Amino acid sequence: MMSIMEDYKMILPEPRTKEWLLLNAVCMWLKAFPDHEWTPRYLELKHELSNPTQIQKRGRPAKRQRKTKATSNTSSQSKDSSTN
Repeated sequence: MMSIMEDYKMILPEPRTKEWLLLNAVCMWLKAFPDHEWTPRYLELKHELSNPTQIQKRGRPAKRQRKTKATSNTSSQSKDSSTN
């Protein structure tokens, strides 16, 4: 008979993290109550905790569009001789 830990190929989380503690608690529950009516649900939970879904990254990061430099209007900068 295979042990509870050998049922799935598990990627174990880092020790002493929240995920590790939850997985450890589920494994200990399964070991203590192998014939309980909730065992299938705990096996499913163990599988979800040991094989987390990978978050798919989207394409390239968004960047703001560069603003073009405003062209200087030379006619507004020059003095109009008629307004003297």
